[in-house]
Amino acid sequence: MGTMTNLTAADGHRFEAYIAEPKTAAKGGLVVIQEIFGVNNHMKSVCDGFAADGYYCVAPALFDRIQRGVDLGYSPEDIAKGRELRGKMNWTDCMRDVTTAVAAAGAAGRVGITGYCYGGGVTWLAAAIVPGLSASVGYYGGPWAELIDNAPQCPALLHFGAKDAMIPVTLAQTMKAKHPTITTHIYDADHGFNCDQRPVYDGYAAALARRRTLAFFDAIL
Repeated sequence: MGTMTNLTAADGHRFEAYIAEPKTAAKGGLVVIQEIFGVNNHMKSVCDGFAADGYYCVAPALFDRIQRGVDLGYSPEDIAKGRELRGKMNWTDCMRDVTTAVAAAGAAGRVGITGYCYGGGVTWLAAAIVPGLSASVGYYGGPWAELIDNAPQCPALLHFGAKDAMIPVTLAQTMKAKHPTITTHIYDADHGFNCDQRPVYDGYAAALARRRTLAFFDAIL
C-alpha cells in the first residue's frame, strides 16, 4: 500500500499525490493519471500493482485544482460529478501538476506515464509537451480526438476498446496515420475495460493490455 503526500506545482498550487514504492530497487518512475473519478481506490490499486512490478509510482490528484479529496465511485451520480469536475479543468494547470509529478517520479530514474480515459488524454498531451518523459501509455483516452494534433516526443502506446461508444475505433487508424511511430492495440472490450470495479471490466483485455504496457515500459525505462 502506498501513501498520500503533498506536491507543489510551479505556480505554488499544493496538491495531493499517491505514492507507491517498490520493495526492491526501482526500475524507473511512473506517473499514473486518474480517470474522472479522482485518485480513488481503483487508481491506488493500479499504482500498487505497478509498484509490485518494480516501478516508483506517483498519481497526482489533478482535481485538487477544483475540489480537494475527490474519491468517486461509479454510480450515475458519481459519473455526473466526475464529468462536472473534468469540465472545470484546463490543460495549462493540468500540465503544471503533471510536470511536478514527473519531477517527483524522476527520483527513481527514467520516467514513463500512463492514464485512463481523461487520464489517457492527459497522458497524450504530457508526452507532447512535458519534459522528462521517456515513454507514454494511454488507455481509451476521451480527449484524444481533441488533442490529436499534439505529437508525442517519446515512444507512445495507445489501448482502444472496439465496443467503446465514446471513442470510435476509427480514431486508432487516424492517430496512427497522423503519428506513424505510435503503437496502437484494439481489444474486443468496452470503454473502461481495465477497471475491475465496473461492469464493463474485461479481465482478458485488461490482462493483455497490462502485459503489453509492462513490456513497453520495461523495454524503455
